[in-house]
Amino acid sequence: MKRTNRKQLGFTLVELLVVIAIIGVMVGLLLPAVQSAREAARRMQCSNNLKQIGLALHNYHDTFLSFPKNQAWATHGGNNFGPAATNSGISWRALILPFLEQTPFYDQINFGLPVTSNVGAPSNLALARMPMSAYLCPSDPSGDVTRPGPQYLWSNWCFPHTGCPRDVPVGVTTYKGFNGHGYDIPLATSTYPHAMFDRRQGPPLKMRDVLDGTTNVIFVGEISPEWYAWSSWMSWHSPMSSHRGPNHVHRVYTRIGQRTAAQHGWLDGFTANSFHPGGCQFLMVDGSTHFVSESVNFAHYQQLVHPQDSLPLGGLEK
Repeated sequence: MKRTNRKQLGFTLVELLVVIAIIGVMVGLLLPAVQSAREAARRMQCSNNLKQIGLALHNYHDTFLSFPKNQAWATHGGNNFGPAATNSGISWRALILPFLEQTPFYDQINFGLPVTSNVGAPSNLALARMPMSAYLCPSDPSGDVTRPGPQYLWSNWCFPHTGCPRDVPVGVTTYKGFNGHGYDIPLATSTYPHAMFDRRQGPPLKMRDVLDGTTNVIFVGEISPEWYAWSSWMSWHSPMSSHRGPNHVHRVYTRIGQRTAAQHGWLDGFTANSFHPGGCQFLMVDGSTHFVSESVNFAHYQQLVHPQDSLPLGGLEK
């Protein structure tokens, strides 16, 4: 009788386990590279957002011969607030919308009414509740509207400070200008301006007021809505402070969702921070963007915020 040799088909168990192990190693090697590439793309998009904001601010200056100033009360320093506001408390981010190709949205805002007004269709409040992608860093996991809870939307998030609704989320921003090294510092202690968005009483700044040079002064920086309760893109709010260095807040709050309903994030949450590893991105007055390390010399960093202190010599550290 003739015998036939049958070849064994398929894999043995050992061979299958070896293949699975090899695939597992390859995935383990490739996953960090993929995640790094994705973050690099998000960081590039964030930088582009800041560049577009910079172009919009410059175009606003060309049109109105000054940079925009938040429409809200100003302070004389300390707790001396005044004069009484006669405007709406709407943010500079709303003022530059036409220069971000958002003219239809801008035309619906009633700048003569508070940001929380329900007058009109759509009303200012309805518009404030809409996200604005131009003001969102894609690396920030906070979302495009405020998260539930009073720690994400404080009772005085609007202006005037009475009757600020918190029942419905509002659209947030991850980009703010700087107020200076703190808040409500007396003018006798530090003359106006001590930053490009100094909220104290004073005129809107012009290009000529940037005595330190436009390449040497920070204009706008990143700040995550996760760490403080005044993050509406359309409302005036306080500009952020340089009393702490970049990403200092990550040493105060070590995880997302850590703040309680009683913690509004003032003051450390009002400092520059991001979810980019190692630092934050900033827009300079000349329109350029730079990534600044969280280990930057602190005194040097603070000097970059002031437009008229003749410091730092040599400008931004490379």
